[in-house]
Amino acid sequence: MKKSTKGAVAAGGAAVLLMGGAGTLAFWTATGDADGGAITAGSMTLTPVGCDANWVYATGSAGAGTTVTTFVPGDVVTKECTFTIGATGDNLSATVDAPDTLTFTTAPAATSFSATVDATYDVDGTAIADGGTVTDADDGETLTVAFEVDIPFGTADPTGINDNDMQGVVATLDTLTVTLTQVDPNP
Repeated sequence: MKKSTKGAVAAGGAAVLLMGGAGTLAFWTATGDADGGAITAGSMTLTPVGCDANWVYATGSAGAGTTVTTFVPGDVVTKECTFTIGATGDNLSATVDAPDTLTFTTAPAATSFSATVDATYDVDGTAIADGGTVTDADDGETLTVAFEVDIPFGTADPTGINDNDMQGVVATLDTLTVTLTQVDPNP
């Protein structure tokens, strides 16, 4: 056998021995563990405090500021409710919103009764826009929401709103909901 062939066989054998004969290569590794510690999540709440006892006629309406006894089409009425903001979190920001639609029941049933709702907001006397934000700096502050319900003046067409069939009805407004929705801190 030639010296070069013997050298190649010897090198191959040495490689097999280094690999442990099982196809693995031995080398050193080391790991270290670190204490990860704890992180705590913040929270967001909106706690109802209370609402005005009665609906009143809105500013700019006939009888503004007086208690609603019996409404008519064309009236706009309002009620204020307050909430306590709970907002903890280093980068917490949330939008404030109330629905644009209103659900209600009437007795007796009135197919033409229609009303819409709007809301304005302030945090401890500072107005914020619909969709405005509160942050963790507002934790513990008072959110005042003025709900405004518009009962449009009737129409005379066959599919009219607030037509004769709604005379004498009692409209029970369903829950008026205010929502805080967190905004992504890293958009």
